[in-house]
Amino acid sequence: MERRVLTGVILIVIGVVFLVAQRYQVGGEAVVAAIGVAFLAAFAYTRNYGYLVPGGIMTGLGLGILYQAQRRDTGWAVVLGLGLGFVGVYLVDALTGGRRAGRWWPLVPGGILLAIGLLQASGEPGLIGTLARWWPLLLIAIGVVLLFRRRGEPDQPPPGS
Repeated sequence: MERRVLTGVILIVIGVVFLVAQRYQVGGEAVVAAIGVAFLAAFAYTRNYGYLVPGGIMTGLGLGILYQAQRRDTGWAVVLGLGLGFVGVYLVDALTGGRRAGRWWPLVPGGILLAIGLLQASGEPGLIGTLARWWPLLLIAIGVVLLFRRRGEPDQPPPGS
């Protein structure tokens, strides 16, 4: 990435962080999400996977931190945000045509973190707690999809892709 473009992205993100902080009384808890968004912008410009990984992880983590800071009692939000960040890396890579072998790796830490976050959230009252109690259905659905996937579909991309 050209130095000029990277500098431009950094300045835009810093400006957005200060605007949001002024408008919504958001403080330092937004820094992690802002850095993640800067990495995602760099990925969008270059399609370099090296920007997608920290961008997805830091954005998810930062959003969890922001949510927790607003609610002040939801420790599960940070864990859930981090898990969503990992899963987001996989989804963005898949949607943008990534064909690397082992593309599924973010699903492992993401799935574990999502399960832990949902277990923590299941004790919460309200909609989040109710939805979190049903997360095992997601595991069942994924298992059904894997079992009934058309035969002959490769588990990995063909060699040389």
